[in-house]
Amino acid sequence: MVHRSFVGGIMATVLLIRHADRYDYAVAQAAWKKRCAEVGPLRPSDPPLSALGHRQARALAAHLSSRRLDAIFVSPYLRALQTAQPLAHATGLPLLVDPTFSEAHQYPRELPPLAQRLPYFPEIDETYAPMLPSVVTEGADGVEPHRESRLEHMRRMIFAARRLRGPRFAGKTVAIVTHAASVGLIAALRAEAEGGATLEAAGKLAPCGVYELRLAPDGTLAVEGRGDDTSSYTSGLPVGPTSAWGFASSKEPLESSERTWQEALRLGPTDPADVRPVSPVRVDDEEVGDVYEPESV
Repeated sequence: MVHRSFVGGIMATVLLIRHADRYDYAVAQAAWKKRCAEVGPLRPSDPPLSALGHRQARALAAHLSSRRLDAIFVSPYLRALQTAQPLAHATGLPLLVDPTFSEAHQYPRELPPLAQRLPYFPEIDETYAPMLPSVVTEGADGVEPHRESRLEHMRRMIFAARRLRGPRFAGKTVAIVTHAASVGLIAALRAEAEGGATLEAAGKLAPCGVYELRLAPDGTLAVEGRGDDTSSYTSGLPVGPTSAWGFASSKEPLESSERTWQEALRLGPTDPADVRPVSPVRVDDEEVGDVYEPESV
């Protein structure tokens, strides 16, 4: 079925999905970081899902199994891949790994090469060319080379919003398995449609929450479902430590985030020419974590 917008243009449907419950939040950050320090292959910023998270991911896949999906885009982080894998099984679609939808303010060099993921995620389409090969990190914040700044993350969300509005996605329904800070993408889409939008108004994403958006090439935007409540398909599961998150609940003061957001809107989307290829390395940084999320303290 081809969806048409309110004014006759062909619409795209985007299902913005947050990863499921995190293992490091379930066992506590200090314990996770200690284990990472003791076991070389483990990376502090790339935890897997908890046992509950795997159950949530299966519930999400069952919930969406009757939907017609054309593509599944997924962040390269392990928790996102593990969340997306049951959905790939349910739909028969490959996983399109794209750093455009990566975590915010992270060290992309911490991630293993995609080839190391393939034995565990054979659903990955290794021939897919991502919209962005990595994220902008050079001189991030002026003090943290190889780490993405908050500003550059927000510009990346603006880039993603413009790509999703392009002709490539017209008439398509795509799932994007990503992270809580990608509610910034909702703000970016609203800014494109309405001439301005705040991060606070973008709302929250719960673990395995699905934010459903209809996008038209003329700028029309309709919110069909919010991602802060998963009770319709996870009601039989316990509540985990990974909670619904939005910029209003950030460790970073909302006023500061909104100022950075306005600067991102002024500067515009990420320029792909500014994105440099990265080589995976070990980053020994005790502060690696999700800069925005209070659970990561």
